[in-house]
Amino acid sequence: TLHVTEHRPLFRKEHAWMNAFLPWVICVPFGVPFGLYRPHHVVMHHVEDNRSPKDLSSTEPYQRDSMIHFLAYWLRHAILAWFELPLYCLQKRRYSLAARTSGGAVLFWIAVVTLWRVNPVGTLWIFVIPFFFSSFLIMFGNWSQHIFVVPGGARDSYGTTYNCAWCPDNCMTYNDGYHILHHLNSKLHWSEVPQQFIRTLREHAKKDALTFQGIGFFDVGLAVFTGRLGWLAEHIVPLNAQQAARSNSEWQVILRERLRPVRKSQPPNSLIK
Repeated sequence: TLHVTEHRPLFRKEHAWMNAFLPWVICVPFGVPFGLYRPHHVVMHHVEDNRSPKDLSSTEPYQRDSMIHFLAYWLRHAILAWFELPLYCLQKRRYSLAARTSGGAVLFWIAVVTLWRVNPVGTLWIFVIPFFFSSFLIMFGNWSQHIFVVPGGARDSYGTTYNCAWCPDNCMTYNDGYHILHHLNSKLHWSEVPQQFIRTLREHAKKDALTFQGIGFFDVGLAVFTGRLGWLAEHIVPLNAQQAARSNSEWQVILRERLRPVRKSQPPNSLIK
């Protein structure tokens, strides 16, 4: 709900102040620090679209089937995002947003230190553990959403993420499984997403985009880490005759290629036809 309401405000302009209640109050016991979600996800991640190095949460530099690389990715977020995110806002000349982001970070740690002196056990379970737990899950989710990246060529949403269609997770995440469409238009209402997917099937096929059916992002991430690319290939929905003609082993080669770190000087992949 935090995700969808940051993209599409829940309350109208006359009650806009109520939109701050979720990201500044409700989310904190769930491990998301005061006011940091919007600048990180909406302002930075969606604008930069997983392109490294501007997107601080980009998965491009990593070997994305490596648990060691994922742990480094998560720790960077957990430790450095406090400093990198306000700096990003300053570089973009979003000075008021940089001030709010820095203020939210400082306020969070002031609250942790102050409450720790009063009740360390309560603070540990209400602030500290939820932060590390939630940051791990959030970054594993983002890692999984952007785990398959087309190496070389132009960077666009068709090649930096994929869709999870007809999966139970979409009922709980406002159709976030159609992640290519979400990155193309993050303000698209969740009820309109499936129809938009049908309308853009031709473009998906042209860009050789990936669409899985019956599984969610966490299923994809866990399958990659456990080496089950063949199982993932079984869940791919072919969007044109060319994709339908590929064998399971051919899909595995393509999936494995899209797990490699992306370098700016890397030529387009000859395997992706």
